[in-house]
Amino acid sequence: MRVLVDYRERSILPQIEDVLGEYELVNLPVGDFLIIFDDYGVLVERKSAQDFINSMKTHRLWEQMHRLLANEVMGYEVRRRALLLHNYMEDEVLLSGFGWNHIMGALMEIQFKYGIPVFHAESEEAFREFFRILIKREVEGKNEGEIEKRWMRIPPKREMSEEEWKIYALSSLPYIGDKLARNLLQHFGSIEKIARANIIELKKVEGIGEKKARQIYRIFH
Repeated sequence: MRVLVDYRERSILPQIEDVLGEYELVNLPVGDFLIIFDDYGVLVERKSAQDFINSMKTHRLWEQMHRLLANEVMGYEVRRRALLLHNYMEDEVLLSGFGWNHIMGALMEIQFKYGIPVFHAESEEAFREFFRILIKREVEGKNEGEIEKRWMRIPPKREMSEEEWKIYALSSLPYIGDKLARNLLQHFGSIEKIARANIIELKKVEGIGEKKARQIYRIFH
């Protein structure tokens, strides 16, 4: 494996040096990271939340996304490409004066029309894990080939009580497992009240902190 990193990214390298291993600082014509496996590369464009919004304002974003579609970079075939949004987006949106409608519209344009996957890494740990898992999956060949059959949760064949159905329905939602579903129902009494709860009210439930409360709130609002 060979890793080429654009020299403008050197300030963030201490966060991921141990994940990347040996790397070369170069002047990449497009993207910020080119991770080379045998005869092909994976191209990653990293943008901080602030840079993403600023590039939207100046329309520089669309030129960069178009260039990210390059079939070859530094003599290597680009087999996959990704946009990695780094840092917490919500604070930057509030400061920028941009509405979420602009942000979501841009993200949908990138994913649906340009066909470029978008990943979010709000913390340093998530940033490291993005590169660690990307490299691991490429080495194992898991990022291509036929879609694997996955285990899917289906209702048990036995008759379930109304309470069990509520727990089943809640635990099927993102970020909520069986234990948290039980805690939510015990605290609020019904799914309707959970759906109407605000972040402060959700944080009063055992096992729910600020981040989890925001995640659950966004499911229903």
